[in-house]
Amino acid sequence: MTKIPMTAPVDHGRRQFLRQGAAGLTVISVANPLGNIAADDEFEVVYKTIRLPKLPAPLRGLRVGMISDIHSGPYMDKPQMDRYVERLNALKPDIILLPGDFVQSRNEEVEPLCDSFSKLKARYGVYGSTGNHDYFDDADYISKELEHAGIRMLRNTHTLIEVKGKELALVGLDDVRSGHPFDDLFRQAIDGLDAQLPNIVLCHKPYYLEEASEYGAGLMVSGHTHGGQFVLARVFGTVITPAALISGYVEGLYRLDATQLYVTRGIGTVGIPVRFNCPPEITVLTLR
Repeated sequence: MTKIPMTAPVDHGRRQFLRQGAAGLTVISVANPLGNIAADDEFEVVYKTIRLPKLPAPLRGLRVGMISDIHSGPYMDKPQMDRYVERLNALKPDIILLPGDFVQSRNEEVEPLCDSFSKLKARYGVYGSTGNHDYFDDADYISKELEHAGIRMLRNTHTLIEVKGKELALVGLDDVRSGHPFDDLFRQAIDGLDAQLPNIVLCHKPYYLEEASEYGAGLMVSGHTHGGQFVLARVFGTVITPAALISGYVEGLYRLDATQLYVTRGIGTVGIPVRFNCPPEITVLTLR
C-alpha cells in the first residue's frame, strides 16, 4: 500500500476551525496530502484530481461532489445541514456521492436530513450507500426515506452514468459488518456489470482496499474514520491520531496497484461534538 505523494500547501483562510496551538500542542503540517484545500469558516472544501486508467474522453473532467458521515441527530441539526447542501450545490458537481452514516442512531433523525438533502442538485444524480450508524435502528426505513428525498441508494447493486455514449459504473455496498463480508456484498453488487467499464465504489468503511484491488475496482470512496476526529499532528503525510490504531486508511488518497481509495473526513462527529485539527470536509473529485 502506498500513499499518494504530497503536493499542494494548505490555505487555511480567515479562521481555522480548530486552532493549531490549542492546549499548547504544536501541530506539524509539512505539506498537504489531500490536494488543494479551499477554506470556509467551519469546514474545508478539498479538491482532488483522480486519474482512472482508460477513462473515455467524454467522462474526463467529470466532477464528483461528496459528503459523508453526516450523523443527523443531536450534534447535526437542519440549519447546519442546509449550509452544507448550499455549499455543495454552489460547487456544481456533476455527480454527488454520499457514502453512509446519514443518522446518528434513530430512524426519526433521517427526517430533517431528507428535508435538507432533497435540495441537492447534480446533473447525473445523487447516490448513497449505508453506513454502520444507519443500522443502529432500521436501515431499510432510512434508505426508503432517502430514496423519497431523491437520493438513489445503491445497496449491493450498481448503476451506470452515461455521458455522450460512454458509461461510468457506480457500485454501492451496504455497510460491511458481521455476517455481511465485503466479498459477498461486492460480488452481489457487480453481478452483470461489464468489468471493462471504469467504476467508482461506495463503501462506507475504508478497511477493504486490498479486497477492492483484487476485484479490479478503479476508485473506492469511503468515510467512517472522520479523519481521526482528534488529530494530534501531521508529519510528512502521516496523520497522528488514535484512529490510526484501527486502520491505516484515515484520510485522503491511497493507492494499491491499479485501485485507488479516497477517505473523506466527513462532516459529523461521534462521541462528543468536537474535532481537533480535523475540520469537516466537502470533497470534489475531478476524474481524468
